[in-house]
Amino acid sequence: MQADFGMSMPLYIAGGSVAVYAAIKCLRPGMRQWGGTMTAFWLMVAFSWMMLANLSSTGMTGISTLGLTGGLLITGIGAAGAFASQGRLDPNGSVHFYYPLYLLALAGAVAIGFATDLFTIFVAVELSALPVYVLCAYRYKEDPKSLVSATKYLIQGVVGTITALLGVSLLFVAGHTLQITALPAALAAANPVPVLAGAALIIVGYGVKLAIVPLHTWLPEAYSRAPVGVTAIMVGATKIGVLLGVFLSLSALPVGPAVPHSIGLLIIALSIVTMTAGNLLALNQRELKNVLSYSSVAQMGYILLGFGIGMAYDLPLGFTAGLYYAIAYGVMKSGAFLVADAFELHGGSPDLSSMKGMGARNPVLGLSLAVFIFGLIGIPFTSGFLGKLLLVQAGMVTLTLSGFVLALILVANSAISLGYYVPVLSTVLFGEASTPGSTAVPLKVPATLITAITLLAIITVYFGFFSGSFTLIAGSAHQLFTPGGL
Repeated sequence: MQADFGMSMPLYIAGGSVAVYAAIKCLRPGMRQWGGTMTAFWLMVAFSWMMLANLSSTGMTGISTLGLTGGLLITGIGAAGAFASQGRLDPNGSVHFYYPLYLLALAGAVAIGFATDLFTIFVAVELSALPVYVLCAYRYKEDPKSLVSATKYLIQGVVGTITALLGVSLLFVAGHTLQITALPAALAAANPVPVLAGAALIIVGYGVKLAIVPLHTWLPEAYSRAPVGVTAIMVGATKIGVLLGVFLSLSALPVGPAVPHSIGLLIIALSIVTMTAGNLLALNQRELKNVLSYSSVAQMGYILLGFGIGMAYDLPLGFTAGLYYAIAYGVMKSGAFLVADAFELHGGSPDLSSMKGMGARNPVLGLSLAVFIFGLIGIPFTSGFLGKLLLVQAGMVTLTLSGFVLALILVANSAISLGYYVPVLSTVLFGEASTPGSTAVPLKVPATLITAITLLAIITVYFGFFSGSFTLIAGSAHQLFTPGGL
């Protein structure tokens, strides 16, 4: 049943690309803006389908909880991003290509969580990445630099693709199979050197798309210059899909302390470098989207820390903490970028100084941005707080000095992030605009964008009070933690 469901969901989403393309081509240019609503509706059908499978006791016996968790996040954020895109794209442009490519990217991301072998994961990751390369350059006529940033991402992404494929090949040579369930036993008697090398290459190869330092250089420009809906799915949908692909692939490592412990230490080292570099680089940024971009690098470091602790210390809580925070991050950061795009549009400049007082001129946007940033900092009553609390707890539960130090490093990095988050909130909420009297003029934003942002803010707060999805997330994390993904 898992195979049937896991195949039908990506196929349904991919099929939407054909349906939406045909529908938009049949519409007059003035009506093509409704492509965003059509795409959002298509994704919400998939979201509802997976939610029903989650609630069904019979469905849960045969369907991957990992696939459901990833699919719900990816389609939910994808629907919000598509709805927010409505009215932000030139109806006389290539809208009929934009939304189909958008759906194809999400179809690949959803397929990752349901994959059962390393090659399918690899193909799904690339199917998700290829449309994003194109979408990053969608606004090349309005902003020629977007083509440069997309090309930079493409080149680095291709190098990462080749590296990941080499890693998969090494594991195949060592284990003579690509099936995730069969590889742990097959690799148990293999030479650990090629196994370790294969795992490291997979981390590095997929690490380009995760923007792990020093493989992050493509991210700030791509995030800043991509259309707003594309940035939302890059942050919270396709990136989370790749994250699931990495650790689902690593669940194929042989049982025993040696190999997983070594890989776990590598991930911990990368996570510390990533979170620290991301936070320090964000301190010097003057554009809001650049602040959020480098913050995304730091957030990936937090996420990887949980998974690294889980692997190095054989601790299921580490995987649960990493996955929970990844989901919280996806929602919060997608919403933050949607708000940043609205402020940039009305300020006429990406510079933070042009956005003074805009949060006061539109209280919904201002309050929503505050919620997202509070969550990213780790303020109580947000999902980000619970995520970071789980990460700190994972470090403490190891009952080792190194685990305690890792928890302190996380807390210290969260403190560093105040150095750029507090000025952002101060400027946007309390800054005085340079144009006299402009602070009294309400900031008008499309209803579709306001709706998407508000929903993401509500979800951020909701999961800060209620962790109703914790059981599903814990089950998904257990699947990643267990050798063979069983």
